[in-house]
Amino acid sequence: MGDAIEYVKISRKIFEPISDMVKAGLYKDEQEALKGLVHDQAEQKIDYYDKKVAEMEQKYGMDFSAFEKRIHSRVGEEDFEEWDDFIIWESYVTASRYWEQFL
Repeated sequence: MGDAIEYVKISRKIFEPISDMVKAGLYKDEQEALKGLVHDQAEQKIDYYDKKVAEMEQKYGMDFSAFEKRIHSRVGEEDFEEWDDFIIWESYVTASRYWEQFL
């Protein structure tokens, strides 16, 4: 049994630029063009989120897993700024991992 093939309807107007890229010789066919565009988009997103993660690492002087342990082991009064940063930082890590699946 092979992989099931799924089809998506795309209007000709939307697909024209992709076909033009193939005609110009940038890609061998439309499927390769779409894969290339998704790959490029994923690389840009990963770069963006990795920079955001690096900003948080610099701010706190540790990586996300160390910061997560610090947040969860805190006893006493909570630091709301740190909790806000934790939620934001976690979203950056999750988003970067999400886009990595397209590479």
